Amino acid sequence: MLDDADLNLPSEQPDPEPPRRSGGRNFLAVAGVLGGLMLLALIALAVYALVILPGQRAAEEPEVAQATATQLVQAQQPSNTPTNTLVPTRTATATRTPVPPTATSTPVTPLFTTNPEATQTVEALLTQAALAQAQAAATTDPDATATSAPTATPSALPQSGLADDIGGPGMLALGSALLLAIIVMARRLRAQH
Repeated sequence: MLDDADLNLPSEQPDPEPPRRSGGRNFLAVAGVLGGLMLLALIALAVYALVILPGQRAAEEPEVAQATATQLVQAQQPSNTPTNTLVPTRTATATRTPVPPTATSTPVTPLFTTNPEATQTVEALLTQAALAQAQAAATTDPDATATSAPTATPSALPQSGLADDIGGPGMLALGSALLLAIIVMARRLRAQH
């Protein structure tokens, strides 16, 4: 029969505990600093939104009111310089005349085509139709507003923001420098312990 001494079982003595690392203390310190920075940022945001921004808006209100009043007075006063303004005249309004439909053999060009000549023709016709509608609205409606005339559309993006100031290579360099700083700080913290 087998004896317990022949099984080569490990001894039943508990192994001594490995030495504890003090990394938890550094983690708590870094977490505390980051939490404090976050709390300070939230407090600064609240102060700005509740105190500084309303004060700036209140300071701008008299300036806006003064500018508006000045513009109204200037608009109401006649100017001494002669202008070439056209006097609107009443024109006869168009009446609707029914036109009987007639069969024609006009070829239909699809709007989505790869033919550049057809695309240019369609674009030109659509532009002419839009201009004709705007002119018709301006001449037939005596109370026409400035919005009934065609308006210019922006053709470029605004030139503002950090990426526009620094540019693509500058943003890449800034990101690389920040990553390098994080790596150096992490190595220094590891080397201390």
